[in-house]
Amino acid sequence: MLRKSILFMAFILAVQPALADDYIDLVKKGNEALKTKDHKKALEYYRLAETELPESPELNYNLGGALHEEGNYEEAVDRFQRSLNTVDPKLEAASHYNLGNTYFRMQDYQKAIASFQEALNLNPDDMDAKFNLELARKLLKEQIKPEQQQNQQKQQQQQQNQQEQQNQENQENQENQENQEKQDQQQPQDQRDQKEQQQQQQPQQDRQKMSKEDAERILNALKDDEQDIQKKIQRQIKAGNYSGKDW
Repeated sequence: MLRKSILFMAFILAVQPALADDYIDLVKKGNEALKTKDHKKALEYYRLAETELPESPELNYNLGGALHEEGNYEEAVDRFQRSLNTVDPKLEAASHYNLGNTYFRMQDYQKAIASFQEALNLNPDDMDAKFNLELARKLLKEQIKPEQQQNQQKQQQQQQNQQEQQNQENQENQENQENQEKQDQQQPQDQRDQKEQQQQQQPQQDRQKMSKEDAERILNALKDDEQDIQKKIQRQIKAGNYSGKDW
């Protein structure tokens, strides 16, 4: 658990006596209200005191404490940072310490660690600062670890998606190659089959062609024979009718 120590300081600067009395009274009332956890009342008194000494590092420190208790961490950081404009090392150390507490509440552990370290540089014996520093370091590791795991899981998922896509592309390429090989294998076979079919059809066509030519020759031969026979018959007829002398 975070060890928190909000320190309330009301250092008086070299101002006019009447102004100093009003300022001190308002700061005391603000401190008392803050101790009773009446944060809104404390802020009212501190803001009234601010009109007397607007640049007071001590008042900015107390305003930062009240805002921190109100949960207004961003404005509290602004006030604690303003309170660092001091020559008092104790106030500076307390401001760094409570800056660390405020950053811690905002879960900005890196800035909290830096603030606690600054507080320890000014006050090495601050055990609360040491404890909170180690706690912030631990929580920072726990905060980073899920982010790293998430990034690793995201990276692994991307790699897996890329691998699956690559495998799919390889499979498609392999299928395309196999289909091409099949087509290449089938194409020569088809050509051979077509050639064989043509070769088978050619003799039939040749035979049909030869048969037609043979038939024509036979018919022509028959015609020639018939003509010879007719000539012979005519000669025989003429020879049978001859009654004269052959001289």
